[in-house]
Amino acid sequence: MNIHRELIAERRTYTASRVTHSHPYAQLIMPLQGEMAIEAGAENHVLGDELLFYVPPKCDHSFHSNVRNEFLVLDIPDVMIPSSRLDHKGTTYALNNKWKGIRYLILNELNQESASPSALKELFPYISHNLISQRQPKSIQYIHEHYHENISVQQLAELEHYNRSYYSDWFFRETGSTPSSYLQKIRLHKAKQLLRETNYSMLQVALQVGLEHQSSLTRLFQQFEQITPSQYRKQHATSGTE
Repeated sequence: MNIHRELIAERRTYTASRVTHSHPYAQLIMPLQGEMAIEAGAENHVLGDELLFYVPPKCDHSFHSNVRNEFLVLDIPDVMIPSSRLDHKGTTYALNNKWKGIRYLILNELNQESASPSALKELFPYISHNLISQRQPKSIQYIHEHYHENISVQQLAELEHYNRSYYSDWFFRETGSTPSSYLQKIRLHKAKQLLRETNYSMLQVALQVGLEHQSSLTRLFQQFEQITPSQYRKQHATSGTE
């Protein structure tokens, strides 16, 4: 059994081959490039530039990626995990400025020729604090779980018990994005996954991610990718089926 005694931070890439496993140590998976589909329990997520993922010890999870990708992965010994204060299932976190700062510090340490586990260990109390305190806010979690439905800013604000104006400012501080733009990016990530891994028609893909028309899907891709959904599918064709 592979039991880590020290923190290990590495850049890692993932392939289209679906892998399912668990390990006695925890992991914190932070996106650097591309995206990856990951499942833990009944939850399915696409990790991209908006989301990172915490995998607790002994948690069965599956993952794969059909695009070029790179992730910063922190393997955390189970003895360092405050298990009584963290869920025993996978947990998502919004990639806010605090987490981006942590990612920068870890990457900077990896780039040092004299990098050592002790330096990462000194950083871990701050990481642990954020794992406990920076849980996914209810409204952001709601977006990830209900992106295929009609979602209003007012509805999201009520989940956080904020008025709409304050909520929009709070949301931007949390994510660096507006609620509507964040929702569109999540829909885009899901649509890209469907285009790569299924034979759904463009209209079916649009409906699956909460868009009423195929033209809305096209506008979404042109806004963020500068190509059409059909062009994206051709560029990333796989043998995936429904």
